Amino acid sequence: MHFLKTLFVTSLIALSSSQVMAATLKIATVVPNGSSWMNEMKAAAKEVKQKTGGRVKIKYYPGGVMGSDKTVLRKMRSGQLHGGAISAGALAHIYNGVQLYSLPFTFNNLAEVRHVRKTFDPIIAEGLADNGFQLLGLSEGGFAYLMSNKALTKAADIQGQKVWVPEGDLIGNEIFAVAGIKPIASPISNVYTGLQTGLLDTVTINPSGAIALQWHTKIQHLADEPLLLIMGMLVVDQKAFKKINADDQAIVKQVVAAAFKRLDTINEEGDIGARAALQKNGIQFDKPSGTEWREIAKKALINLEKVDAYPADTYQQLQTALEEYRKSQQSEQK
Repeated sequence: MHFLKTLFVTSLIALSSSQVMAATLKIATVVPNGSSWMNEMKAAAKEVKQKTGGRVKIKYYPGGVMGSDKTVLRKMRSGQLHGGAISAGALAHIYNGVQLYSLPFTFNNLAEVRHVRKTFDPIIAEGLADNGFQLLGLSEGGFAYLMSNKALTKAADIQGQKVWVPEGDLIGNEIFAVAGIKPIASPISNVYTGLQTGLLDTVTINPSGAIALQWHTKIQHLADEPLLLIMGMLVVDQKAFKKINADDQAIVKQVVAAAFKRLDTINEEGDIGARAALQKNGIQFDKPSGTEWREIAKKALINLEKVDAYPADTYQQLQTALEEYRKSQQSEQK
């Protein structure tokens, strides 16, 4: 009898363990189905399922069916979702370090971005972990440009324009406020309609994003100086992730990280092609004159530092790393 009781208890423990080990991560994003991003993520989900023997599955809700980034975060807190592939700025109110790469006029090219990421990606991951999020992927969405229905060759040209910024985008709001206008905040899903109806006429986005979202059909000009780097990230609730056993956690991290590395290359190639497509479709590429926008950005960063919108000390470390890298590149070219 004692033997049967022991066997029964052991079986319950084994069953309980298997239930904890098995998991389906429900992840939402505004990224549309059929996009390069979704194709890579679906391939990663298939690989995770195969390598974990079916213990871990990833179910995606693409195309904004679960709502905006803000809504996705709320559903993660309630447990309705476990994760989200969202813009870095959407998490800024939780951990301001996610803004590190997206501050205006920080980088000149992607080589600089990739140099500093080796040092600063782990810092961002640690900051998110301290706030209850497991960072699975961080991707370069490409450089964003001001696009409008009129030429924006100098800062004064922005006056009178109806400028879109994402919901909760403190940095974008401050830049345009310093430039003397009040931008219009709305979810990304509302922008096309806004451009179509005239509620909006100016946006900040990367070339491939403008085409994917069809915004390019409603604008005529691109200010050809990169304003900032778009970063996207895939985060999951840390409590949910820790319910997966350690070996399977490691598989998920490795597979998703590899997918995001491929996406960086895909995004880079996509933006090169998208620039050519925009020009072919009649979009005028205008070269901004002077340093007005950079001066505006400097003032905005000073104001944003006062409200702790980004980690100023860490950003200074990044700037120092960039200066050293640029000097080394110049030396090699001599």
